[in-house]
Amino acid sequence: MRNFLSILLISAGALSAQSLSVGVIGGAPFSDVVNNSTASGLQAIAKSTNFTIGPSLQVGLPAHLRIEVDALYRPYSFNLVSKGPNVDVSANQFRFPVLLQYRFGTPLVRPFLEAGLSFDHLSGLSTAAKSITSGPGKLLHQSDAGLVLGAGADVRIPFFRVSGELRFTRQAVSNFDSFSNLNQAEILFGIHF
Repeated sequence: MRNFLSILLISAGALSAQSLSVGVIGGAPFSDVVNNSTASGLQAIAKSTNFTIGPSLQVGLPAHLRIEVDALYRPYSFNLVSKGPNVDVSANQFRFPVLLQYRFGTPLVRPFLEAGLSFDHLSGLSTAAKSITSGPGKLLHQSDAGLVLGAGADVRIPFFRVSGELRFTRQAVSNFDSFSNLNQAEILFGIHF
C-alpha cells in the first residue's frame, strides 16, 4: 500500500508539472510530394500548391521535454504526360506527426530539437489516381508512416508563444509508383496559446 501511495504521489506531481497548449502551425515545403521524373515513357510533373497548415497540440513534460501532436493538411497534385491523353492526379494529404521535443535555453527564447513519427493518409483521390492500375503512377499506398526530425525555437510573447522550425520527414513507402518523393523538408511557423 505504501508503494502504491508513493507512485500515486509521484504521478500526481508529474501531471501537475505538465502544461497544455493549443495552436496552429503552417508553412511551406522545400519540395513537392512527387519528383519531376520520367519512367517507362511516362513523365510526372509536380503541380501541388506548396503549403502545409493545421492545428497543433503540445503537452509540456518535466525535464525540458514536450510532446507535440499535429494534424496537417497539404494538397497533393501532379500531371502525368504520355503519348496519350494527359492525366491529372490529385488528392488531399493529411499528416499526423507525433513528436517528442527537448527544449533548452532561456524562458523567453527556447530552442528545441524534435524527433518522432508521422502517420500520413491520402484522401479525396481523383478518379485519375484510381484509374491507373499498373506501372508508373499506380497508387501503391494510401496510408504510410515516416520518421520526423527537426529543430526550431519558441519565443514567448505575453499571452501566446510563436515558433519557427525546420522539419524533415522520411516516408517509409511510396504513395505512387516511381514518382513519390519520400524525403520532405519544410519550414513551419506556429502560434500557441
